[in-house]
Amino acid sequence: MLPSIYISHGSPQLMIMKNNTTEFLNTLSTKFEKPKYILVISAHWVTNNLKVLYEESPSLIYDFYNFPKELYKLTYPANSDLKKADEILNLLINEGFEVEKDYSRGGYDHGVWSPLRFMYPKADIPIIQLSLPYTFNQYQLFKLGEALQSLRKNTLIIASGAITHNLRDSDWIEDSKHIKDYAKDFHDWVVENSKNGDYKTLLDIESKAKDFRQNHPTPEHFLPFYITLGNSKNKIGESLHDVYMYGNQSMDTIIFKE
Repeated sequence: MLPSIYISHGSPQLMIMKNNTTEFLNTLSTKFEKPKYILVISAHWVTNNLKVLYEESPSLIYDFYNFPKELYKLTYPANSDLKKADEILNLLINEGFEVEKDYSRGGYDHGVWSPLRFMYPKADIPIIQLSLPYTFNQYQLFKLGEALQSLRKNTLIIASGAITHNLRDSDWIEDSKHIKDYAKDFHDWVVENSKNGDYKTLLDIESKAKDFRQNHPTPEHFLPFYITLGNSKNKIGESLHDVYMYGNQSMDTIIFKE
């Protein structure tokens, strides 16, 4: 069985850097067998209702602005698989979810292709993308993850977001030595409760994590975490990369193996 993983995908700038995080992402895929398919839920595709990207050869969406020109020249020629997309859609419908085919989005956002360029540079694995419905709370996303458990026989499920995401308070110095306490405290809270399989505390985040809103002024970068949490059978997650950038951005990945 393949794991499900929650990746902090970081700034788009990461794609043209060489540091300990890019080295980690380059080797992440060696920690498990090669999947036949990849299913991604990204913080950068938020919709009213649950949708599946329904296009055989999606383009890339360069959904970031005022970055170096070389970023906009990067490619990642991955394809989808409409039969697999149909399988996922039918699975969710049978589990009681309303889900639509999306024919108009056109491509993968950088929350999809930026980490996968490191993990699978050959772009030889079909990628299916589900949207993140803003009408879903963490409990509904947890149930969505549970509904997707059977896919892990041949599909790597990736939730792409950020454990901490207060960009207005970032220092924007790559090798910042000072890690802000609220970012470290929240990261450690997530890691500790994931390690202990305490999913009820993680779900009750608004009352149990005092630094949640300081780390996430808007919640979309953390919400995908609940899909991987629900996707796990024993709810036990392991921290793989306890590293920070820009003073408050955790670059950690949480892996759920069971």
